[in-house]
Amino acid sequence: MAKYCYRLYGMKIETDLEFLQLVADDGGEAQIPVVTIEKADVAQSVLMEQKETGKNYVFGEKRSWLSNNTMWMVAENGKHISYQLKEGGNPFYMQTFLLGYGMSMIALQRGLLPIHCSAVADEKGAVLIAGESGSGKSTLTASLLEKGYRLMADDMALVEPKAGGITMVYPAFPYQKLCRNVVREKGCDFRNLIYINEEKDKFLVPCDGEFSLKAEKVKSFLMLGIHDGKDVSVSEVRGIDRMYLYADNLFVRHLLKEEKYRPEIGQKCLEMAAAVPSYYLSRPGGKDSTKKILREAEKCIACAEKGQ
Repeated sequence: MAKYCYRLYGMKIETDLEFLQLVADDGGEAQIPVVTIEKADVAQSVLMEQKETGKNYVFGEKRSWLSNNTMWMVAENGKHISYQLKEGGNPFYMQTFLLGYGMSMIALQRGLLPIHCSAVADEKGAVLIAGESGSGKSTLTASLLEKGYRLMADDMALVEPKAGGITMVYPAFPYQKLCRNVVREKGCDFRNLIYINEEKDKFLVPCDGEFSLKAEKVKSFLMLGIHDGKDVSVSEVRGIDRMYLYADNLFVRHLLKEEKYRPEIGQKCLEMAAAVPSYYLSRPGGKDSTKKILREAEKCIACAEKGQ
């Protein structure tokens, strides 16, 4: 039986687990989707499907499942996640997988796109910021927050292309995933933070600025990269390349592989491509381009706003 209720990605989460980073649901909004996350004996069913398919995970339209070193997990009908911790599995890693892979499964079953990105918003709408590790995603996100933007998501955002040529983004929780050196630079007390990743040495850090549970219209998408040149380069992503951009930045792209282009996902990416101006910003490696990337990002955002 659920003991905790949270608000996440525009949904009410009812669960038997305590998630310290999530926002408690105040019961004020009744007409929102409900997703349950509960412990269940799913090992045998997953093991049977593993034997039948020869896979460690499957993303289906109605039923998805995953088995890794930490847990077994099943997501069904966009409404329910069942989990079982393996012997010796880390309980906090299990929570991370539930909020990442688990909610990605729920999102795809509900016709939403789980994008691996940060999301910030102002009074004119939301900006999605994507990029591989080391490209400057966290730095640009922090710079825009200092400019007065509100944090919506730090690692994964759920977006929904809707009728009328708009795409909405739903907020995650008011924490950022930051590396140890960034946490040290911010002067945070490590004892009060949640340690989340032994491989990348990251912590969950409470957001300094404003956080809102309100969904926002996506006004632009910024993709960050690194190149061998001497200066920052900027280009607009156009046409079908936008669809590939979004598919290639799905949170579960490495698991989906070529399935990220299957019809029900590709169609949503196409709908988003028709609605969201998108730009590629690349900085020279080994050089501090923070200020110029921010200036160019603001130019791209302003151009997108003008176009809308």
